[in-house]
Amino acid sequence: MKSSDNLTDIRSIQQYLYCPHRWGLMETDCSWAENVFVCKGNLVHENVDSGKCLSARNAILERSVKVYNDEWGLFGVIDCLELRRSSSGCWIEKYGERFHLTIVEYKVRSPKSGTFRHEDGMQLLAQKICADNIFKTDCKTFFYYADTRKRVQVQFCKEDYTFLKTTLAEMNMLRDSSTIPPIKDGQYCGGCSLKDICMPKGGKIRHAKAVKHAVHNPSGGISRP
Repeated sequence: MKSSDNLTDIRSIQQYLYCPHRWGLMETDCSWAENVFVCKGNLVHENVDSGKCLSARNAILERSVKVYNDEWGLFGVIDCLELRRSSSGCWIEKYGERFHLTIVEYKVRSPKSGTFRHEDGMQLLAQKICADNIFKTDCKTFFYYADTRKRVQVQFCKEDYTFLKTTLAEMNMLRDSSTIPPIKDGQYCGGCSLKDICMPKGGKIRHAKAVKHAVHNPSGGISRP
């Protein structure tokens, strides 16, 4: 079992892969701010976050399902876990029946290119790793996009598991050293709720001034503005 200091919230995986600097500001600096995109996300998740259970014809929809995996050091919440009755499925003690399980992660907008964003995919994989371990099964995984009202199925390969394990190791190392990663070149910051806290353009200007000073004063090294 991992120590509590090395446990990773599943949601933070998506945040780290989207922008390591943003993740560092939230994780180490405890910074937070909301904008219209965060509010839209909260509205989309309003029903699933209620935790209310729904029943359909041959399925049960469990919402806000808490999951964990000690070996991977993961914990978090699945938006919706769909249970479909099947004699070949896994046994769920709560209902005294067997079900095939499907994880559904809710997102506000579908990606403009491709079927899903890579950072979102790793978040979904982390949920699957936890659920598969708890229920001893092989869950199907889907994204539900609110703007198109469509589901997109996601299938993972061995390389995805390897990438996620490497990512978690990086996050643990940065967390242990209280390091905030630098802003990535070409990082898109337009929709980020922490843009006013991060001030990415200001950071690049400060960096450019430091380099310019080092060129004119090579013996003195870089002087921080």
